[in-house]
Amino acid sequence: MLQTILIAIATIAVLVGGFLFLRRWLNWGPQEIPCEHFHDHVHHAAPSRFIRDIQRDAVVDHHDEEPDPMAGEFKDMVTRSAAPALKSAPRPNAEEAAMSEREKVLMLSGGGQWGAYGAGLFKTLHDRSPNGLAINNVRIITGISTGSLQTILLMVALDGKAKEETRRYAMERLEWGYSPTKESDVVDNRGMIQMLLRGAQAGTGPLRKRIRNAVFENGDPTMLEAIRDSSIAGYIGFVEAHCGLFHYVDVRGLVRDAPNWESAVDALTAATMASSAMPVFHQQLRVTKSKHGDRSLYDGGVRRSVFFERAMEAMHDEVRRQAGHPDDENPAGHEQEEVTPEFFVVRNGPTVRKPDPDLDANDGPLANGQRGYDLLVNESEIGAIANLRLLNPHGRIWVTTADGYDDFECQCEGADCSKESEMFKPAFMACLRDLGRHKVEREGGPWWEMATLDPRSTPNRHGHHHA
Repeated sequence: MLQTILIAIATIAVLVGGFLFLRRWLNWGPQEIPCEHFHDHVHHAAPSRFIRDIQRDAVVDHHDEEPDPMAGEFKDMVTRSAAPALKSAPRPNAEEAAMSEREKVLMLSGGGQWGAYGAGLFKTLHDRSPNGLAINNVRIITGISTGSLQTILLMVALDGKAKEETRRYAMERLEWGYSPTKESDVVDNRGMIQMLLRGAQAGTGPLRKRIRNAVFENGDPTMLEAIRDSSIAGYIGFVEAHCGLFHYVDVRGLVRDAPNWESAVDALTAATMASSAMPVFHQQLRVTKSKHGDRSLYDGGVRRSVFFERAMEAMHDEVRRQAGHPDDENPAGHEQEEVTPEFFVVRNGPTVRKPDPDLDANDGPLANGQRGYDLLVNESEIGAIANLRLLNPHGRIWVTTADGYDDFECQCEGADCSKESEMFKPAFMACLRDLGRHKVEREGGPWWEMATLDPRSTPNRHGHHHA
């Protein structure tokens, strides 16, 4: 009996020792990117008054005394939108909305490989535009996760003040970024089984190289110069692991304050990879040598899909000051709409999850854990977009999503519109790029307008429906 117990103890000890050895040997560790000036341009994305009401009894610092450049940009847009020429400009229908003279905010959600939908969408809009602008008069772009890479490239591709050839080059880099030939071009995906040994499902070394190549191809600083000088403000969101709070970083500031191009590349790579570093699935991202020391950062989608909140509240306060009669503290909805910038939101992914009957007979932790994660993310994504209306009750909000990826006539050779287990499936991404093309070319175009809180407060907006 004693011998059996000793053998069992020895066996367990060998197995544990072997596991610890393998983990030490195979563990990727964090993806470390040095950036001394990174936190000079990081800002706290304070919650809205509604969330503050819910958190009344919590001890939390909302950092209200700190600068909020995104809020300032929103308020400036309202002031410009109140100019007579823009205020009285005709309101276009959905097909023409993107090219109107109204100032615009572009919000890009997360979604990993689903970002190929946004890439195909903007590339087709660019190619069909007479002036090479996929959307006209964009002044602010925000991005999370896959939307962060789109942000830094669209800050150039949509910049009306940039050279046409530079805009075209940026759009080509965007399309290239979402056109890998194999999954290992983007991540080193070893599967969930190896997660305990490696610390994450996928290593992100290839992604780091790919982002660098997107903005600094062969050491050419053209993209970096264009991002630095862009007339479009770009902001990327992420979560700081130690405090769990959502922050955003000023993209132009990262490049402007970089001492050299290599440092600028590191700063942009740190921002985009931080915003995409989903815990467990992706290798941890750690920014080192900043003024706050080494900081581990998480995918912004951990907390939000699109971000605005306090900045949007500041904008709405300015809207009420600029709209209607100066003595009217609560102008009519249509008067507020006249001075509110237009918002375009890209959901880089679907808004519903397909049924999976196999789960009724499967109690495995991986399949059920993945399903729960997918459902949580989906609800977070669409909920955040819906909440945008709560803080912007009267302005025009245009939306597009990757729904319909599995029931349209794909015209891309070699595409496969079936979603499988790969993180970045080249054939599926080809399908999504073609879906972007399809929605641009269909009757009615890719955008549709969200309803207002009270449709009676606004005039007829020439809405439309399409399949």
